[in-house]
Amino acid sequence: MTSMMPSDNETSQNKAEMLANIDVAMGGHVAEELFIGKKKISSGCGSDMANATNVATQAIRRCGMFGDLVGYNSTDFSETSEEYNAMIDKAVMKILNESHDRVEKLLLSKDRELRRLSQALYEYDTLTADEIDKVVKGIPLDKKGDLKKVREIEEGMLSPTVHLPGGA
Repeated sequence: MTSMMPSDNETSQNKAEMLANIDVAMGGHVAEELFIGKKKISSGCGSDMANATNVATQAIRRCGMFGDLVGYNSTDFSETSEEYNAMIDKAVMKILNESHDRVEKLLLSKDRELRRLSQALYEYDTLTADEIDKVVKGIPLDKKGDLKKVREIEEGMLSPTVHLPGGA
């Protein structure tokens, strides 16, 4: 699952933050559509899509953030009519479709960077934040040397260097 880290003092979110969280959750799904094709989308994005749907639903039902679409009620599904629930569903779909369009536009504008990142993740499996920054900027990583050292240590060909406090 993909999500944004809350700030240290975050207790609530405004509408823009909720929409940003929906966009983050939508990212994996849209990336799969664009880079492997709509017919090859995996189930891996399922929890992200459920999260995006839940955030949109809560923004409408609990927070009244889209009252212009459905009115300003704080309600549960069981407390409202089928017609009102259908309006909520339609508003959720509108929010998700708009998010999809925003994310698709963003990902298409960052095609080169995404391909670099994809290749680096394929090659190294994990990256630090600094490494991601370098890859996105097109700066080559020198992780092969590090991987070679790890393999040599594992095979007993090289003893690990241990740095003790005080220079001992």
